[in-house]
Amino acid sequence: MKSKKLILLMALGAILLSGCRSSRHAQRTDASTSATEQVYPGDTQGNKKSSDKKEADKQKDKDARKTPKATGVNAVTAKLNMTLESGGKHVNVGGTYRLKRDEVIQLNLTYTMIFTVNVGTLELTPDYLLVVDRLNKRFCRVTYDEVPSLAEAGITFERLQRVFWGEAEPSPTPMFEWTYSDWQPLGKGEFPGKIVFEAKPKKTSYKATIELSNLKENDSWEKHTEVSSKYTPISLESVMKALMSVAK
Repeated sequence: MKSKKLILLMALGAILLSGCRSSRHAQRTDASTSATEQVYPGDTQGNKKSSDKKEADKQKDKDARKTPKATGVNAVTAKLNMTLESGGKHVNVGGTYRLKRDEVIQLNLTYTMIFTVNVGTLELTPDYLLVVDRLNKRFCRVTYDEVPSLAEAGITFERLQRVFWGEAEPSPTPMFEWTYSDWQPLGKGEFPGKIVFEAKPKKTSYKATIELSNLKENDSWEKHTEVSSKYTPISLESVMKALMSVAK
């Protein structure tokens, strides 16, 4: 049973970091130019194309922020049911899905047999990424710049926020994908009741299907997780190695 509980944290972290690696790959691909668009010294046309693309990307990000699907909603809570598939293993877990726009993305995860056990927490803010392993009483808190795959891919809280709010464009690479469905009315817009994340690194694929219920606008909850002094701080690399080893 312990193995099944740990699979969930492993998957959340692996999906996040696999997505970052995939985004980094896509970024490098986008940054490269085709034979017909190769930029040579003095080639102002090629430089202009590159500059125009950057400006278009910036405008696209601005437009996404201006027209959120959950229009007029700043805080969301929902009950979460996650089905995880990885390496031939399958597990269902519950928990809560909480968002506060421009402040925090918070997933609290539980596993129920005879009684409910808190598995862990994944919390993202503009300043840090927090992973809490409640089973082993340890945690990791890092900034985005401290995670090479995040920094190199240009992954920011703002971009991750759009994914979890159901406002992101389709992923740029088949190695990491997310899809939305079961749209539900929320505020003056709508919110996805089902989000599927799928990471496809070389060795093991990960698929997490998140289904939300009791979705509502709600700002009455603790926005930041307080980690007990009894918990041991460890590196993100250590967390990932320990959690991902469960899938082997």
